[in-house]
Amino acid sequence: MSFSAREARSFFDPLTGRTATFVLDGRLSNLDFARTLAGLLAQTGDSCTVLDLDAFYSSNSDQIFSLLAPLDPRESTIRIPEPGSDIEGELSKLFEARQRVVIIDSLNSLHHLISLEDGASRSRKLTFTVASLSYFARANGKAVILAMYRREGFYRSGKGRAISNLSDITASVGIRDGELTIRNERGPAWPGGRFSTRIP
Repeated sequence: MSFSAREARSFFDPLTGRTATFVLDGRLSNLDFARTLAGLLAQTGDSCTVLDLDAFYSSNSDQIFSLLAPLDPRESTIRIPEPGSDIEGELSKLFEARQRVVIIDSLNSLHHLISLEDGASRSRKLTFTVASLSYFARANGKAVILAMYRREGFYRSGKGRAISNLSDITASVGIRDGELTIRNERGPAWPGGRFSTRIP
């Protein structure tokens, strides 16, 4: 199955110049979401840069990028930090990404890795990081996508704000009967606050 260019644009256009957190129920829904992203990207002619904190994209690359490779001559980049590496240094490299779509998988892991110091410091750094990515998206016409697994309370930043709400847009991803449905939870995006498509 392939997507139309119009469908792909209707998904990505509201995300351009913004950060968006997509809240997922687990690894299987993330795989369906990632495959759908790749299929939609193939129709836009774009590739992506992925900061793969959970080695999710790399371990499932055959399933995820098989839809992208035939249509996009440019390479998608997957960055997997080495154990013990400076995560802040890895994040800084995202700001050099030439691809129009930047994906971070997952926001849960970023929350834990951003600092080994006390929780308050970690929350401040995460808030600053997402705000910086938002500016990067706005200034360069990028779509920055953050995948996040649903957890109790979605974690909290130092001021009690759910980390899923640090980005410009928050949306939940549902999977049912081969269809992927995205519903807006916060921030304007798709008409009616909903985007739905078949999973490739």
